[in-house]
Amino acid sequence: MKPKNEKPTILVIDDEPDRLRDEFALWFFNDANTYTQHPNDLEIDDLESADLVLVDYRLDEWPQRDLQAISLRPKNGVALASILREYADEFNTSELKAFALHTAHLRDIQGRFPTGTAQHVLARLNNVEWIFPKTESRRFDQMLHLAEAVRRLPSEWPNDSAKVVRKLLAMDEESNSHERCWHDVKDCRVPIDEMTDGGHGILFIRWLLHDVLPYPCFLWAEHWVAARLRISLDALREVLKGNSVLAQELRSMRYTGILAGFLGKRWWRGALEDYVWNLTGGHKVDGQQFRDVLTKCAGMELDPVDANPAVVCLDNELEPTEGFKSPMDVVTLRPDHWPPFAEPAWIDIDTVRDDPLLISIVDPLDLHRVGIDDE
Repeated sequence: MKPKNEKPTILVIDDEPDRLRDEFALWFFNDANTYTQHPNDLEIDDLESADLVLVDYRLDEWPQRDLQAISLRPKNGVALASILREYADEFNTSELKAFALHTAHLRDIQGRFPTGTAQHVLARLNNVEWIFPKTESRRFDQMLHLAEAVRRLPSEWPNDSAKVVRKLLAMDEESNSHERCWHDVKDCRVPIDEMTDGGHGILFIRWLLHDVLPYPCFLWAEHWVAARLRISLDALREVLKGNSVLAQELRSMRYTGILAGFLGKRWWRGALEDYVWNLTGGHKVDGQQFRDVLTKCAGMELDPVDANPAVVCLDNELEPTEGFKSPMDVVTLRPDHWPPFAEPAWIDIDTVRDDPLLISIVDPLDLHRVGIDDE
């Protein structure tokens, strides 16, 4: 791993570098070194120390490029990032670096793919770790998360890659839920074998960014935590502001490993499941009994959810909604890029009926529930 006491380095490649130089230097003043470069002035040495390489998608202000043969003219940032990655891997194999697009024209990238393609899916399809829209306020924090994550990766993975993975994920081996959580991680196809066989360490970051953090799998976003506790999202957020027994327990179950916070807070699913089980003494209790126990731990009244089990529903952009439904009111979707190890993608039946595109990805076994015969 790279020295932890050194700040990460972010290289910004843009056709208007002067416009961005001060903005990046000011934002990352104490947290990262930043260098902004025009693609025409870029040298291989510029890639040497970078942990994160940001490439602008539109490269309109590059007149020298237009004087070259078509095979020497990268059309946009996707093409340029691909070229730079190859050079970085060839000349600096021991120093890992992530590549990402930085753009004010996300729709241009989405244009070649189906409507509504998620950001992490676009990143995967364009062979980059992430795509940062210039209009998104959290992008600078995410850039820092990604650059710091690269610094934490080992240059060479040891034979015991599982040990490194547990360390990167900040797994507490003393926790009573450790084995359950580790089993969940392995079920999500963590690339241990690829790392042991000399695979590129960036694969581990891609696994987290593209296959884990965006989906409900061994890590849960707050929507799934609230649903499991059968309380509203507002109630969960109120609990987390305090210092009750429940708040402390939830904090102990927070994910704190590599890329923690990149897409918001996440909790260990296995730890939460064990907590709920232990909270009821390992017995199946009715909704009111469970609510009474949870209320005592929270030290406050909690806005309940009547559905049991409570199902997290997605909207028409496949993002979780704040309202929970009963299994009787939802159907299962089969989105193209939804990992098989993630929990099912549920959506409210009424939402599906109003959207032909969603109907096309409804599980065939559920089509009759939206009034369509699967022929």
